[in-house]
Amino acid sequence: MWPLNVSYVAVLGYTVSVSDTMTLDPRHLTDDGWARLRAFFETAREKGEVVDLSARVEMLSPAEVGRRLGMSRTTVRRRIAAGELAVTKVGTHNRITLPEFERFRRELMFRMAQASADEIAADLFDE
Repeated sequence: MWPLNVSYVAVLGYTVSVSDTMTLDPRHLTDDGWARLRAFFETAREKGEVVDLSARVEMLSPAEVGRRLGMSRTTVRRRIAAGELAVTKVGTHNRITLPEFERFRRELMFRMAQASADEIAADLFDE
């Protein structure tokens, strides 16, 4: 582990004081962003500083899932009750992990595309 005890941190063009946090999604970093992050770590190593890292699973509320999909929170709750969308309990609240949301969204888009294709075929071929 590399040490980092400084009053500010400069990463990816941002200056952040030690008491602040920075959230990065590695899936959306460009090659240049990865190179700058690596340079930051190398500089910290050379100075004998400590860098603290943590990772977490992004969790969405049913309301946030609804906003992202253009449906109501009630509809999302019905999908949860039907077993179409897996949830994790956080206290008394339902939360949906980002990977589960993405799986559900792909499945929903596939079903919508299939329904549209069936309707188009019926219109074209009088089925």
